[in-house]
Amino acid sequence: MSVTPHAPVGHVVVGVDGSPAALSAVTQAALEAANRGLPLEIVGAWTLPEDGQLDSYVGQLRREAEEAIQAAVAHAQALHPQVWTIGRVRRGAAHEVLLASAENASLVVVGSRGHGRMAGLLLGSVSLSVAAYTPCPLLVVRGEHDPSRIVDDDAEGLVVVGVEGADCQPAVEAAYEEAQLRHLRVCALNALPPVAPAPIGLPAPALESLATASALQRAALDAWTAVPRAKHPEIESQVRLVREGAGRALVEASREADLVVLAAHRRTARFGTRLGRVSHMVLHHAHAPVLLVPVG
Repeated sequence: MSVTPHAPVGHVVVGVDGSPAALSAVTQAALEAANRGLPLEIVGAWTLPEDGQLDSYVGQLRREAEEAIQAAVAHAQALHPQVWTIGRVRRGAAHEVLLASAENASLVVVGSRGHGRMAGLLLGSVSLSVAAYTPCPLLVVRGEHDPSRIVDDDAEGLVVVGVEGADCQPAVEAAYEEAQLRHLRVCALNALPPVAPAPIGLPAPALESLATASALQRAALDAWTAVPRAKHPEIESQVRLVREGAGRALVEASREADLVVLAAHRRTARFGTRLGRVSHMVLHHAHAPVLLVPVG
């Protein structure tokens, strides 16, 4: 395990909790670091049980955490020995530990499920909290995803990015950057409100109105994606309009995607900052890894 007196800057961070899903997250994080030419920091957190059973348990928890981190570091180095890798174990609440490491990071990676005895760093309340507050993008690795597929030069590979408006520009730019790293295509998806079917069919004026609305929305979607498309002319891309709920549409689109990219719209709620409903739905039900990009 590499040792340094300070954390790296502009690096990739991955949370580990001793579970098999965490090892999948490490595999993906090591690949992300290798693709970007960045250091990798593998982070573990441990804390005493809430029932407080006492100090004799502290040494055991710390040892288990350190062993899990050492195994994760060895796994990452075996996959990508050129990546400078460090492992860190800290006592504290899992989300606080991960957020502290994310302060100077370029990307945070977590898995989608965990069952380890260390403080949970996988998708759930901890990861949702990290997603709501982290200053950098968060990649959630879905359980059945094969990271090796993401670097294949297969032109059929796809990045799907959800676009609601002009404020999603950072997510669109990230989608094109990810597509360039992975040699994939990009599909920018916008969900229009679904139309309830008329009992005897829509009259001609209503059909014309729908067609006009769709044309205007497509023009807006073209405008929202124009800058990254011009910046990456080598990337095959398309825009897609669908008439259904945004969350459902993105989950369905994820079936054919290698990566789904979303703008993380953060909303102030009674008990703190929260992600929007669409982000929650996609994080929990997508069939591909999900990259959340903070937009405010």
